[in-house]
Amino acid sequence: MAAPHSSVVAGLTALNQGDYHKAIAQLEAAIQNDNDPITLVKVQMGLVIAYKNIRDERAIALCQTLSHHPDPQIQTWALRHLQELNRPSQQLKPTQVNQSDRTSSLKQNSATPATLPTKHYAQRLKKLQRLPQINLLPLWLLQAGTAIAFFWLICKLLQVFMGVTNDLLVNLPYLEPIQLFYRDPTQFVLVTLFVLLSVSPWLLDGLLQVFYGLQPLSLDTLTSHSPEARQLLERYSQRQNWKEPHLRLLPISVPLALTYGNLPRNARIVVTQGLLEHLAANEIATIYATQLGHIAHKDFALMSLIMAATQLPYIAYYQISQWGDKISYFYLRFLAGVIANFAYVVWYLLCIPAVWLSQVRIYYSDRSSTEMTGNPNGLTRALLKITQGVATDIQKQECLSWLLESWQLLVPINHHQAITLSSCKTSTDFESVLTWDCCHPYRYWFSLNQTHPLVGDRLQRLADIAQNWSLKPEFAFLRTNVDRSTFVPFLRQGAPFFGIILGLILGCLTWLIGAIGIWLRIPQLAWMFGDWFLILGFLPIGFSIGTLIRINSFFPDSNFSNSKFEPLNFLSNPNMLPLNSQPLRLQGKLLGRRGISNWLVPVLILESDIGLIRLHQPLPKLIDTLLNHHSPLEELVGQYIVVTGWCRRGATLWLDLHTWHQTRSGRSYHPIWSTILACAAAIWGAYIILQGGTK
Repeated sequence: MAAPHSSVVAGLTALNQGDYHKAIAQLEAAIQNDNDPITLVKVQMGLVIAYKNIRDERAIALCQTLSHHPDPQIQTWALRHLQELNRPSQQLKPTQVNQSDRTSSLKQNSATPATLPTKHYAQRLKKLQRLPQINLLPLWLLQAGTAIAFFWLICKLLQVFMGVTNDLLVNLPYLEPIQLFYRDPTQFVLVTLFVLLSVSPWLLDGLLQVFYGLQPLSLDTLTSHSPEARQLLERYSQRQNWKEPHLRLLPISVPLALTYGNLPRNARIVVTQGLLEHLAANEIATIYATQLGHIAHKDFALMSLIMAATQLPYIAYYQISQWGDKISYFYLRFLAGVIANFAYVVWYLLCIPAVWLSQVRIYYSDRSSTEMTGNPNGLTRALLKITQGVATDIQKQECLSWLLESWQLLVPINHHQAITLSSCKTSTDFESVLTWDCCHPYRYWFSLNQTHPLVGDRLQRLADIAQNWSLKPEFAFLRTNVDRSTFVPFLRQGAPFFGIILGLILGCLTWLIGAIGIWLRIPQLAWMFGDWFLILGFLPIGFSIGTLIRINSFFPDSNFSNSKFEPLNFLSNPNMLPLNSQPLRLQGKLLGRRGISNWLVPVLILESDIGLIRLHQPLPKLIDTLLNHHSPLEELVGQYIVVTGWCRRGATLWLDLHTWHQTRSGRSYHPIWSTILACAAAIWGAYIILQGGTK
């Protein structure tokens, strides 16, 4: 390819600096002097942006020309800008040239704009109105509880690690235990967390810069995408007497936003290039408003501390996994796999205390966003576009990206939710599928372990705010009649967990019997009072009983056939429980990671003609290989396979694997594995009780 003409370089440089008239002069000259087809397309795209910024109608004609280009990505780019130029309801939005725009004709990983198919673009308030005062005390109490639980968990994990290490050293020859590991780690943990909190803004900046290319985002660039967002930042910061948050940009195509810091003056609001390109100007402003809400409610500081602490083991998992996959020596590779997956377990455990706070704080930030912008419908559209963008990114990457997983506590939408909604193509689809989130009587129980609140529940609250302001909501969620007789199936669904409660009750009853034995002076019964081993032993026994009760109804004998599956009908049933499974035979492309990162918890997704569906396989890679006598399922990533299993609908959608077929076949042994788990729990509980009886 010939080197670009000097006029092209000068024109694109002027365009990037915002000097649109100079850019037009240089690029128009380049069209006359440069015959290279690739360079010509770059020049035309640059002219579109320059014309657009000075409100020149020639941008429309040039977009129409590019919309017929043989490259589909250039067609998409042109149609997006043409849609914005022809939109009568919005003022023409100036767009500064960016790296993705300049090279979208050459790079295959450029972002594809998300278009949300809605029946209408609902209105917003013309004059801001205050919402009724909301009590922030529950959020602050939850933050306090989260901080205590996080601190306690780190102390316990550290104590276990130090104890196991010293026990191992004592039993090995020629080695001595580490005396420091016999000390109480509480003070050390407290000081370490304080240091982490102090440096968290700069630490997280560094991590994002090293691994994902974080860069500053200028106010001028933000203004070119959303003038309202810049005005919002200035207005709200002045009202709160803050220094404006530091703006950052991640040059990736998936639309995301996140906020971290320890004080308002150190707060960072990070958005991706995909968010700026996928969302309309007013929608970008609503997302920035949600991030300001996190700063105003002060929950961002604790979440930043947790994020800084959890990123360290996750990076170890990420780096060691990639390093280990390149090792050919078996034993060294096995050691890398053990260390990497141990780091993953630590990361996963450390995230647990923040799950409820991650959920609840989003309700508050959504509400703050509507009050700052007067645009609940814009936030609705923004959230669904982000959902579409996340699903598209998973399809493009052919796996769940490291960023989406490791930063899931801070992003607006969870990737599991994006996968569940990937089959939705129209506004009617979204309205019907999200009905479950709004109407199911036990929906909050099923979302207890989710990092984000239910999407439908969030959008329903936004719709309620819109109606309260006499605005037509973007989506009308129907209040359908739900079947209240689902209580018994719900109990059966949660039998393993309710069994734990039953075990606690049985343990307490043994204490009561022991107390009666003391009162009646019956030593054969009196020993049970105050014996903690009884309660600890009955907990896994209760779990075992509940699991055995549920197995037959959870994994029914099914005739997996080629019958056509209607995912929208299945997802939109407001009475659906995971127990009400749909036997399914499905063909598609297997997406996921390969190698060490999939040893313990395989993250596998099937891309089919009905959308994305998460595959749940209960066996780690090693056991899977032993049982199936060949390479496990994750070795087929990137290939087209046929799977059978039980499709389930809860807070998210997933498929419990039964079999898979490609060049060879395999089975997940899901019911058998559940039975083994139940029996192991019962034996463990009996062992604990016997241990107590011998002391």
